[in-house]
Amino acid sequence: MKQFILLLAALVIATAGFSQRVVQQIDELVNDYHEHNNFNGAVVVARDGEILYARGFGYANYELGVENTPDTRFRIASVSKQFTAMLVMQKVAEGKMDLHSSIGDYFPGYPEPHASKITIHHLLSHTSGMPHYAAIPEFFPDYSRQPWDHADFIKLFWDLDLQSEPGERYSYSSFGYYLLGHILELVSGKDFDKLLEERILHPLGMYDTGIDGHISILKNRANGYDHSLASLLNAEFRDMSTALATGDMYTTVNDIVLWDKALYDNTLLDDKHQSLIFSPNLSNYGYGWFIRHNEINDDLTLLTHSHSGGTNGFNCLTTRLPEDRYLITVLSNARPGPTTSITNNIINILYDQPVDFSRSSAIATSRVLEEEGVDNAVEYFRYLFNNHPDTYDVRTGQLSRIVSDLIGLDRAEEAVDFAKLAVEFEPESANAYMLAGGAYQAAGDNRKAVENYAKGLLIDPGHRGILGRLRRLE
Repeated sequence: MKQFILLLAALVIATAGFSQRVVQQIDELVNDYHEHNNFNGAVVVARDGEILYARGFGYANYELGVENTPDTRFRIASVSKQFTAMLVMQKVAEGKMDLHSSIGDYFPGYPEPHASKITIHHLLSHTSGMPHYAAIPEFFPDYSRQPWDHADFIKLFWDLDLQSEPGERYSYSSFGYYLLGHILELVSGKDFDKLLEERILHPLGMYDTGIDGHISILKNRANGYDHSLASLLNAEFRDMSTALATGDMYTTVNDIVLWDKALYDNTLLDDKHQSLIFSPNLSNYGYGWFIRHNEINDDLTLLTHSHSGGTNGFNCLTTRLPEDRYLITVLSNARPGPTTSITNNIINILYDQPVDFSRSSAIATSRVLEEEGVDNAVEYFRYLFNNHPDTYDVRTGQLSRIVSDLIGLDRAEEAVDFAKLAVEFEPESANAYMLAGGAYQAAGDNRKAVENYAKGLLIDPGHRGILGRLRRLE
């Protein structure tokens, strides 16, 4: 009886039009992801600002046994970008910024030629040509762990070569949004966190949302974890000063509902300027949102506004269905988390479509591996592949996950055993041979690595992944 009462308390059920049956279907679905696919986090479904379903799964802190709830505060990584876009557009609406002005107009001393070529619009729409983190190979192992003054951090990337001419093509760049955050500080004369509080968070009552930092004591903060085989590891540290305006926020699923309602009601911005946020540019990216039409079936196509986020120990996805004013947000504090799959299946439930859920064979096999050893685990995966392909996801990606985890744990010989399965099951797949080559390479057998890479290139001569690995072998 007590468990039943607790479950009812965890499920927030709306009024007319949203049935108990749908609530139960959503709850059973997410619980399946929790039990079989290691989902750990919180989920909310809302309509026009009214919460229809909200529940936490797993733990915010495994060491202390603190459970996730709808009030748990999660890092939201790149979902932060939509808040930055709103702050910029507020300044545009006030005439204090111009979308087509160059960044040099707001940031004196920014180096040419970028200062004159890149505009605010380019930064917002990821069409500036600025690179992403990979342009600085040592970024995560070295720079991301240090505290930075915002102006000094920008000097790390401000003279990097552009990947394309501004406006020419879409190229996702968190450096671009970091620059937007600092420009907002220069224009407003305020620190970004204060500007965010004054212009968005406090007016909306989003008191469980803010800029994360490891020094402050933050009630209900979730710890971040990484999945490794059948276990969890504490995520690597990242100093949030390296994620200004691009991925440094935390929030709760309940607070996201307040944000969503404000967007529907134009609470923070007039319709003229807010419509620009949700107008697709190159690659269907607006300002801080992807704008897409997703085909559910032959008769149903849904307009969606969405953005995902991922950082050390956290990943998330928030999705709006503006035609019916639905919101689905999935926040996870254990990577990798199946946020996209959960969201897609909740959409299926809302629109009375079949749910497409498969248990993770990687997770099930990893449990056998840690309890019974590699030989039994390999046979178990083979058993699932041959006998339960309708119940378990047995694609090469599942083997890749096991192989990657084993290599990371310095267990490359075991990784080879699983990589061989990929070639056995998909002998015409270049990706399977790349996986096998990588496992052999990690095990120190470069001859076998090259042999498998070569077989992959016979199938796909232009395979970039294989060609890149071969170059690193030279």
